[in-house]
Amino acid sequence: MKITKISQSNIDEIAKYIYEDKKFFFDELFGDKALKYLTDALLRDIPPFIKSNSLVVQDGDKVKGVLLYSNKAGFRHGYQKWFGVLGLKIFPVGSKMIYIIERILMDFSINDLYIVSLAGELREFLLYKFIKENRYKRIIVDTFEHEFFEKFGFEEDKPIHQKMRRLSRFCDYQTFTGIGWDTHPLVEGRILVIGGVEIQSNLGLLGHSDADVLSHAIIDSIVGITHKKDIGTIFPENEINKGRRSIEMLSEIVGYVNSTGFFPSSVDCVIISPIKLKNYREEISKSLEEVLNCPV
Repeated sequence: MKITKISQSNIDEIAKYIYEDKKFFFDELFGDKALKYLTDALLRDIPPFIKSNSLVVQDGDKVKGVLLYSNKAGFRHGYQKWFGVLGLKIFPVGSKMIYIIERILMDFSINDLYIVSLAGELREFLLYKFIKENRYKRIIVDTFEHEFFEKFGFEEDKPIHQKMRRLSRFCDYQTFTGIGWDTHPLVEGRILVIGGVEIQSNLGLLGHSDADVLSHAIIDSIVGITHKKDIGTIFPENEINKGRRSIEMLSEIVGYVNSTGFFPSSVDCVIISPIKLKNYREEISKSLEEVLNCPV
């Protein structure tokens, strides 16, 4: 996966994400051609739908999430371009738009940022990244899903729309540090797995799952600091978890903590083992980084 911007190649898919994020609002504003108008606005960089003001998570050709934002200037200039998109509808729609923009800009300082749209299956990760990149700025959003933003520390402000809530937060992300540790005996007849990577060895680690001690330790460090739990509570020794790949457990945990507003920022690991692992070091790091979305 990679972080990119809105481009000609992904614009149609992203327009659908943006439309679905606030479908009721856009239908109310633009009528039955709302999706077409949004697509045209993105193509022409009509404020506030400016391609460069975006974060997009893309996995190959598939868009996994989009965050579109604007500063105050992005709401105040370039609106003459809407004539080329709306035609004669500029008069009824334009008056609504001017009213909405005036409301959006209430209590909006020059350093503030506004989330126009946040959508997709990886929207938690995008919001986290956006907050981290814009430290000490205030982020404002008008949304139908206030519970989602409240998980990230947003607080309610005076609403500008009767069916949406306005929330905001200052970007100073708090950092927590967790420590995890695990040990398993080496035995014959087992496959040795470390960090999701199979290691060539005559010995493997004994355990209920694949006994991947590194993945287990990372899981404990994450759930311990974020939710005061441990791996045994979340993945008990039952039939479901018998022989299970621990890297899959780690992936499940990362998705879980992401959905509650927590994101790994870096992981440092030390492995004590009689088996030499230096030839696998880069492969293990890459395997874990693909799951954790952070340096390992």
